[in-house]
Amino acid sequence: MRLGVVGIIAVAFLALEMVGMYRIAQSIGAAPTGLWLIAAVIAGVWVIRRAGAGFLPGLATSLERGHAPFGVIWTTGKRFLAGVLLILPGAIGDLVALVLLLWPAPRIPPARGAPARDDVIEGEFRRED
Repeated sequence: MRLGVVGIIAVAFLALEMVGMYRIAQSIGAAPTGLWLIAAVIAGVWVIRRAGAGFLPGLATSLERGHAPFGVIWTTGKRFLAGVLLILPGAIGDLVALVLLLWPAPRIPPARGAPARDDVIEGEFRRED
């Protein structure tokens, strides 16, 4: 069986996570570690559901306003990856997921040819007393 570089990294990451969780369970106990893992899985499922539910409305809103959709795609992708990392057991994945969730969303300027604002009236003005 051939493993590519990505496969080797994934296996090494999961092995490191297992050793880390074993050490954490030894130091704080099995019950708190189990509760932590259950809470992380519940949080991961919630994050993935929330990211999926907000993707299409966010994309539609972005396109209606004339913005590029990359900000919505990036934000949803970060949330989905964070949810997957929370579901996988391990402290390192949970920390990376927390960083991804706290990472601010990019500010993307409007696309060229953005729709004009209809509430602006152009013209000249002169004050008469």
